[in-house]
Amino acid sequence: MNTILEPGERSSFIHTEKKPRKVQKRVIVSKGEKSLHMQTLLSGMINVGDEFIVDDEKSGEAYHVSVSSIEVGDKRQESAQAEEIKTIWARAIDEVIVKIAVSRKETTKSFEMKVPGDREFIIGDKVEVSGRKLKIVRIKIRDGAFKSRNGISIMAKDIKRIYGESGEKIPMVLSKKGERVVIKKRDSVWSLKRSKTEPDAIKS
Repeated sequence: MNTILEPGERSSFIHTEKKPRKVQKRVIVSKGEKSLHMQTLLSGMINVGDEFIVDDEKSGEAYHVSVSSIEVGDKRQESAQAEEIKTIWARAIDEVIVKIAVSRKETTKSFEMKVPGDREFIIGDKVEVSGRKLKIVRIKIRDGAFKSRNGISIMAKDIKRIYGESGEKIPMVLSKKGERVVIKKRDSVWSLKRSKTEPDAIKS
């Protein structure tokens, strides 16, 4: 049986949900090598890995961040209600620095790229860094896992390090009477054949 309410009359069965109350919390934002101490209004449950905009009430600056750690009292937790939180540790992801390591023989070179956090890097693709084209062969993501299958796409904000290769071939080294001879890429097959007819040619 339906109950008809007169104007201005409220049913005792109607419940109105209260919106979570926003509270001001301290957020320490890591941006590159800087740590920014900010204050922002938050409500509800906050979890590690959550993304939101920190709008600093004092400076007026705003950053898109990802929560790295939550401090409640003297302990770190994976999640907590905003009211319980003492400090939120986060990192800015609107623009990030991606580190790239390239190994060749016994040396490793490191490069850095500043890119938007939502830029995608695909394993197997090439990326240009400092005028050099590098092939992405493996990516370490922020949770510690490695991805190496071609075609996998990962956003810059989730990347810990990219591992690449330059594609440069190591020159062939032959022995010639105790000397070391390096055949460079520009040497042609014709020039190698010709060298066999000359004195002190390379013996097989």
